[in-house]
This record gives sequence, structure tokens and C-alpha cells, in this order.
Amino acid sequence: MDVALGDKEKNKEKILHLTENLPDDCDFLVLPELWNIGYDREHIKEKAETLNGESVDFLKKLARDKSVNIIGGSIAELYENGIYNTMPMINRNGELMARYRKVHLFPLVIDEPSLFKEGDEWGLYSDDTMTFGAMICYDLRFPAFCRNMALRGASLLFVPAQWPEARIHHYQTLLQARAIENQMHVIGVNRCGSDFVDYSGGSMVISPNGTILAECGREEELRICEIDMEDRRSMRKMIPVFHDRRNILDEIDDNLF
Repeated sequence: MDVALGDKEKNKEKILHLTENLPDDCDFLVLPELWNIGYDREHIKEKAETLNGESVDFLKKLARDKSVNIIGGSIAELYENGIYNTMPMINRNGELMARYRKVHLFPLVIDEPSLFKEGDEWGLYSDDTMTFGAMICYDLRFPAFCRNMALRGASLLFVPAQWPEARIHHYQTLLQARAIENQMHVIGVNRCGSDFVDYSGGSMVISPNGTILAECGREEELRICEIDMEDRRSMRKMIPVFHDRRNILDEIDDNLF
């Protein structure tokens, strides 16, 4: 979607319009990073919300109405010690099941470190059927961060973003790299349009062997993609990367920092 800078109501209307014809059997609906206000730098402090605020309440109602799990891109989360770039994850019953706070803050142009506090946890969530991982935009450039989640059982990775057009080929290449090296499905959802930066969309679903299964263009659209979770097991059996890891040389420290 094209995120209207600072306009929560307009962005809610966009989502309602885009999801009007969402099929009844969808498992996940994935939104882009900061879908509700974008990088509204001048007003981010006054427009930040808690996870009990109007934006998450809107997503909870949408989840119930559409009976779909929502990977809520991210919002500017107001917390007791500052503001985080936070992804709410909501189940189809409209319950907040998890949240992930962006760990790696982008220092250029938007200067995220001046807006947000760093998160300090992996974006991992498990339900009765599977474990999935979550990263936000700049996190994608840190392969060990993703590998940690794969080693802890993540079989699916969601990557909402506001990735600029100037480096869109990096976004696409890195999404495929994370899928190939971790042999998992990766779902990247990027905004389109422009504010003080141009964005070219390019959201995509990638299989564990790096094949692009679905791809959006430069305009607003809802794209539906069905994936086969057995593909991950087949790929790992064919090329046993995780079995062949040498623990001493390939070990990733359990400590994030």
C-alpha cells in the first residue's frame, strides 16, 4: 500500500478497501512497516500509541471480521521508556499473540536511532502448528539474525518494510538470499508511493529454493499466494545445510549482543 504520511484514518481506509475481497480461507494478512503513519518524523511522538491503542484495535477488529491472522507491519509503539518500531501479531480471534520490536535501526536519511529505541529480542512466535520469524526492513541485512531464528525452528519468515526505490534490488536479492540460505519461505511486504522518499513496492513470496512464487508491482494491490510448507522439508533433505553445519565454526552465539 501507499502509506499516507501521518494520516491514520486514510491508511485504515486503504486497508479496508484493499481487503474487501480477501478470500475466506486466508491464513495470514501481511502489512508494510509503519502502515498507520509512515515516517512522520515531526509528529511521531504525539502519534505513537501503545499496543492497546486505536491502530492495534483496528487490526484486532479486522482480524475478527476477516477471520485471518494479521502480521501488522509495524507501528510506532509508545512504551514507558520510549518509542519502538513494533510489529503486532494478531490471531484470527482478534487477540494480540506476540509483538516484535525492530532490533536494527536504519541510520541514514530517516535516522531511526533518533526516533526509536532498539528492540532486544528475536521475532519468534509459535502456535499449535508452526514457528515463524519476523524481521522489519533493515533487519534483513543481518544474516546471522535470521539464521538464529531458523536454528530455533522458524519455518516461515515475514519481512514488512519501507524499502526505498533507490535500493530495491538489494531488498529483492536479500529476501531471496535469506530464503535460500535458511531453506524457508520468506514473505516480504514493502510499501509503494512516496513521501520524502520514493518507494517501488515489489512485495514478494519466495520459496525455500529461492523461487519467486508471487510478486507485486509498483501500485497498491492485494496479492494472494498459497505455499506448501512441505517444500522446506524437501529442500533441507535434498541439500542438508543444517545437518552439515560445523557447530564450532558455524555456531551463532545465543546472546543477541
